[in-house]
Amino acid sequence: MAFALGDLNILLIEDDLSMRELVRDLLKAFGVGVVRTAVDGSRAYAELRHFTADIVIVDWLMKPMNGLEFVKCVRNADDTPNPYVPTIMLTAYTEFDRVVECRDAGITEFLAKPITPVALYGRIASVIQDQRQYVRSTTYFGPDRRRADRPYIGQDRRASGVVVDID
Repeated sequence: MAFALGDLNILLIEDDLSMRELVRDLLKAFGVGVVRTAVDGSRAYAELRHFTADIVIVDWLMKPMNGLEFVKCVRNADDTPNPYVPTIMLTAYTEFDRVVECRDAGITEFLAKPITPVALYGRIASVIQDQRQYVRSTTYFGPDRRRADRPYIGQDRRASGVVVDID
């Protein structure tokens, strides 16, 4: 499905100039209306104060504030400008533990480097099309980590039966 992205505001946080320009150019080629960039999480957080981003795309490894710290701050800080902004983590660190860490920090989508235009567009489309409710608990705030489009089949840990969701 193709989306008209002309009204979309995206904040891209990437410290590597080549990658920042590549992603920015892809976003412009997709027809994204406004793309703002920042080179680290602290500058991006300041940018969010006066730029209403519809989506944030953030790299993990940056200094002084990395992408994971940025997301935790956006989701949980008392002075956060928008705790509900959908966030796509863009990183070469794709080990299972790191993906889980991103999910548990409140990332909406995960995109592994090196990227392709199709993969980037797919994550943006997913954020637009598959909007998830936000959940707040004592240890987590962010998009619901369960995917509604994937029914659970397996052992139900709260009961002793097997749950199979059949239409």
